[in-house]
Amino acid sequence: MLNIGDINQLDVKRKTDIGYMLTDGKEDVFLHFNETNHKELKDGETVDAFLYFDNKARLAATLSTPVITVKQKGFVMVKEINHDLGVFVDNGISKDMLVSKDFLPYDFDKWPVKGDMLYCILRHKNRLTAKPLNKYDVDVNTEEKLSATDRIDAYVIHVGNEGYNLLSVRNHLIFVHQTQVREALRMGQKVNVRIQRVNPFDYNGSLIETKEKVMDQDAEVIFKYIKANKKIRFNSDSDPKEILETFGMSKKAFKRALGRLYSERKIMFEGDYTVLVEGDE
Repeated sequence: MLNIGDINQLDVKRKTDIGYMLTDGKEDVFLHFNETNHKELKDGETVDAFLYFDNKARLAATLSTPVITVKQKGFVMVKEINHDLGVFVDNGISKDMLVSKDFLPYDFDKWPVKGDMLYCILRHKNRLTAKPLNKYDVDVNTEEKLSATDRIDAYVIHVGNEGYNLLSVRNHLIFVHQTQVREALRMGQKVNVRIQRVNPFDYNGSLIETKEKVMDQDAEVIFKYIKANKKIRFNSDSDPKEILETFGMSKKAFKRALGRLYSERKIMFEGDYTVLVEGDE
């Protein structure tokens, strides 16, 4: 029996004008010359061939090694976006695999973009497609432990109401609460996360820097804005929504950064305005 979406051990039955016929002894499948990895095959030779449906929906074989199969999970790169269908991912073979929009967030802003990585497995139901996996499907790495304050690159595998599930390439599962990010993330996005807490099977993390570093970054954002305008109608009593829309930070963070700039004598306050100190231009 041929196993579609998986690697099969098949025998070369015969050579044709454009490829080879492979067989498992009961069923045959075609292997085009373009899919042999430039190998010359002989009748009776056994090969490891991945079976898939080509662009004309015909069952075909390739000697290229896929990233994921119906049994093998892994990260695959997004190559194309189609809002009517979903996204297509590179599986290491000539045909890209579709991730149906049914498995993607309703909001297009949360969809992956080209170059993002999705953690998937293949599924065969009439056709062969890729399905993103959630935290319950991950073979969690419990041997290579991370420690609190460690930093690691990871990809967003799920966008939820409470936060985000991330997965590293070494299968460390990390949850980041929505309060621990400065901006919304999308599925498949790569981030560098700081481990906050170590749990038995997963981790809690944060994308927000330590307060001191964040204050430096926030102060730089505000200072650039003031330098460009000389005088701004913002101070410690300004509306939190306006602060967030203008500077991308909370009112609390804004006040801390403003205090930093004032203590460094880079700004001064005049009524409702914050003004650039002369000489700091």
